Amino acid sequence: MDDGLRIPLAVLRRRADPRLVRRTVELDDMHVGEVVVVDGRVDVDFEVEARGLDVVVSGEVRARWLGACRRCLGDVGGDLDLRVQEVLSVDCGVPGRSDAGPEGSTGGVVESGDVYSLDGAEADLEPVVRDVVLLALPLSPLCVEDCVGPDPDRFPTVGATGLDEEARGEEVPVDSRWAALDVLRAPEE
Repeated sequence: MDDGLRIPLAVLRRRADPRLVRRTVELDDMHVGEVVVVDGRVDVDFEVEARGLDVVVSGEVRARWLGACRRCLGDVGGDLDLRVQEVLSVDCGVPGRSDAGPEGSTGGVVESGDVYSLDGAEADLEPVVRDVVLLALPLSPLCVEDCVGPDPDRFPTVGATGLDEEARGEEVPVDSRWAALDVLRAPEE
């Protein structure tokens, strides 16, 4: 949790103009599988504005990520540059609230999936930042689009040359990074 992403609601509601939030924050547990945000560092550039009971957050989030190529297991990385426009609401999921206004009120419900919850005396922007970044991380990145996998000269596939190396009694080189999968092999009898 980063306190730099908490803004008192009293401050937001007293100001007519949006509050600017520009900072670099470090968040824990910023990864999806093996793809991680470098040092958990995320650059935030937001305008935060109170609109009635709601708080509107708009701006950009930037982060660098690192992971392993899904084919060759080599290091791969990239940058995220994401646009954010989200709403934090006190009344999310509360029946009777309607955005239609007092006249012609439909007594609708603001879906909790459409907005973030606004509780207490502060607007916590960390869930917004965390969701935007984690949802944008690649699940299984590639180093290059046409990656062929492990180096075919050092780690040839069995039978790739038309002759089976094991059948000829030759030792087939194995990439040590795949060694953890050896426990899945059936025991030889």
